[in-house]
Amino acid sequence: MSLKRILRYLFGVLAVAMLVLSPACKRGAEEPKEMKEVAQKVGELDKLSQEANKAGAEQNEKLKAAGVTDVKTDPQTLQLTDEQKAKLEERIKAEKDSSYKALLQEVIDKDKEITELNDQIAKIRAVLPKPDMAHSGDNHYSMALRFLRKKGVPEEKAKALINKVNIMEKLAPGFEVYHFYNEGVYGTWVAQGRAKISPSDLIRQERERVENERDTAVAENEKLQEDVNDLNNDKARLTNEIDSLRVERTKLVQDMNELTAISESQKAKLNSLHYVVGNRDKLKADGIIVIPVFARDRAGSNWSDKVFDKALDLRSGDSLTFTAADAGVKQISKVNVVPGSLERDKHYTVTVAPDKQSATVKLLVKDRFVNEKVVFAVVD
Repeated sequence: MSLKRILRYLFGVLAVAMLVLSPACKRGAEEPKEMKEVAQKVGELDKLSQEANKAGAEQNEKLKAAGVTDVKTDPQTLQLTDEQKAKLEERIKAEKDSSYKALLQEVIDKDKEITELNDQIAKIRAVLPKPDMAHSGDNHYSMALRFLRKKGVPEEKAKALINKVNIMEKLAPGFEVYHFYNEGVYGTWVAQGRAKISPSDLIRQERERVENERDTAVAENEKLQEDVNDLNNDKARLTNEIDSLRVERTKLVQDMNELTAISESQKAKLNSLHYVVGNRDKLKADGIIVIPVFARDRAGSNWSDKVFDKALDLRSGDSLTFTAADAGVKQISKVNVVPGSLERDKHYTVTVAPDKQSATVKLLVKDRFVNEKVVFAVVD
C-alpha cells in the first residue's frame, strides 16, 4: 500500500470519527423545557415520517403486484385521491378472483394507514416550528448559521453556538432541519421528511463505507507485509521501492501544500468583494454594463468573472480607494455602482476627493458584498 493510500485511509477514519448523530442538541447545561419538547416532537415526527414512507413503498409494491399501472399516489402525501380509491373499490366489487381482490383490498387498507399517519404528522407539524428543507448541496452548518443570522445573532456568537451542538456532516435532499433558539440557547435536529433515507441510515451507510475501506486497507496491508518478507531476499529491489516511496512522499507533501494554498485562496475569494473600476462609457462600449435612458445602469452581456480582476478581502477591510488614472479618466465627477440593488448611503458611501483625482468607497453592510461582483463606473 502506498503512502498516499495509507494517508487517505487515515483521513477517512478521522472524517467518520467527526460525524455526529442526529438529532442534535445543546451539550453541557440543562436544556430548557421548550427545547426538550421540540426534540421530543421532532423525534415523534421522524418516526411517523419513516413509517409513512415505508407504508407508501409497500403500497406501491402492492399496486405493481396487482398490475395496476394507471394509479400513481401523490409523491408528497403518498395517498390515493378520492377518485382513485373509488375506482379501486369498484374493481374490488367487480373482481371474482379472490387473491387479486384481496391484494386490491390491501392497497385500500394501506392507504388508510398512510392517511392516519399523515393526520398524526400534521398534528405534530402544527405545533413545531417550520423546518428548513434540505436540497442537493445543502449542509447542516450553513443552514444553522443562516437561521441564527435571521434571528439577529452576531456572526461570531452564532458560530460559537453551532460549535456546541451536533451537526450532521452530510444531508440528503428532503431532510427536514429543525431549529430552536431562545435566550441564547440553540438546538437543531434532523428528521427524514420526504427523503428516501433516514438520517440514521445515512450515517450508517457512511460508517459502513469507511469500515469497508478500512477492511480493504487492512487486507492490503497484510498482503504488503507478505511482500515485504519476500522482498527481504532482494535488497536492491527493496531499496529502489523505498526510494520510490520517499519520492512519492515528497510529492504528497507538495500536493498537500498546494491544496492548502488553494483552500486559502478559495476562502479569500469567497470572503471578498470582486470589482472593476472603469470609465462608464468604455464599460458600456465593452458590453460590461448597459446604460438605460430612464433607469439605473445594469449588467451587460459581457458581465463575466474574468472582468472583475480586483478584490477586497472583507475579512480585513471595509473600504477601497481608486484614482482617476485607475478608471482611465482625467477626473472623477461621479461614480455609478452596478448592480443597482446596492443602495448608496444604505449599503455603501462614495467620497470623491476635492481634487477629483481619487474616490473612496466605504462599505456600510459588509455582508451584502460577500462574494459579490460590483462595477464602479466613473463619469469624467
